[in-house]
Amino acid sequence: MQQHITDYLIPLYRDKFRILRLAILAAIVFYGVSYLLPKYYEARTTLLPVSEASSGLNLGALQPVLPFLGLPQVENRSQILVEILRSRTVKERILERFRLKERWGIESTEKALRRLAAQTSTVLTREGMIILTFEARDPELAASVARAYVEELDRINREKNASQARSARLYIEEQLRRTEKELKEAAQRLAKFRMEHKTIDLSEQLKAAINQAAELKGQIIAKQVQLGVLQKTMKPDNPKLRELRSEIAELERQYRMLQYGDGQPLVNREEFYIAFDEAPEVALQLAELMREVKIKETVFELLNQQYYQARIEEAKNTPTIQVLDEARVPERKSRPRRLLIAVTGFVLGIVIGVGRSVFQHYQAALKEQHPDEYSRWNRFWALVREDLSRLSGFAKKRKIQA
Repeated sequence: MQQHITDYLIPLYRDKFRILRLAILAAIVFYGVSYLLPKYYEARTTLLPVSEASSGLNLGALQPVLPFLGLPQVENRSQILVEILRSRTVKERILERFRLKERWGIESTEKALRRLAAQTSTVLTREGMIILTFEARDPELAASVARAYVEELDRINREKNASQARSARLYIEEQLRRTEKELKEAAQRLAKFRMEHKTIDLSEQLKAAINQAAELKGQIIAKQVQLGVLQKTMKPDNPKLRELRSEIAELERQYRMLQYGDGQPLVNREEFYIAFDEAPEVALQLAELMREVKIKETVFELLNQQYYQARIEEAKNTPTIQVLDEARVPERKSRPRRLLIAVTGFVLGIVIGVGRSVFQHYQAALKEQHPDEYSRWNRFWALVREDLSRLSGFAKKRKIQA
């Protein structure tokens, strides 16, 4: 005979009070057991999104020349900081600072690191804010460890920034020494040329062209230095590199116009200027030497400014992390959540009560409709109960002997 769903619903409805009593009893037991569980307290700190200013790497007007001193783009910086917080280096420092292995009674470093990771949570919001929480049985310890995470993050960030600033300073220092040497050589060549050919006066227009060309060439060299710095830290297809190469190409085009002209007669030019190859031969040589000296002076001045700015950046010791909400000692426990545990016990009691009622109904139906099958199942369960009884007796005997 085929069973209908109502054949199960009716016995369940009849047993509703028994199922409800079992669920309430389970909820009470679970709620009582929750008082035996250890209390944990959660401390939370919130960090603001990282910016150029907060990273401690604000170079003012020279920031475009030394972008590699800062962190990556803003949307990636916060993610990098989250990974630093999750790193083994930071965790090992936390274990050492608070002697957590001894406090937890754990000898293995790996186990201690896993427990520390389990009690620590770092969340990166869509706005770039970092929320770090740490859970511990001691509320004072929870707040101290959460604050220590921020301190370790700031320490590592400062060390990284100082290292990058040091690399920038050394690179610019090398360029500065080379430019200073080239400036001296160019000045010596100019002085020697003047002595050999006496003083040759240049037209005001040609002098202005020399100054303009020197300024352009100085900008080209300064941007090539900047490009060399960026190529050490960025991929070849980075938009900043493409933009910088385009700027260099445009400056070089303007420089060539001053040097060779555009092939048009003077009267047809939009701007009245004399290209260097249109000047007399001796004056042209003098113009080239003067231009070379002027270029070296311009480059030396720019590099000197960058060098001292890099030294200032290297010596900075300002905080690199901005804390919005500092971790405070929690007043209320975070777990165990007794109400949730009681609800879980109530639901589990209902499940057990329903399962028990359905099983009893199925057993009664089986006994009534299939007595042979019911008898076989009884024999099987009798064997299981017999083995369980033997195991229980053996355990009691070992306990008495001990």
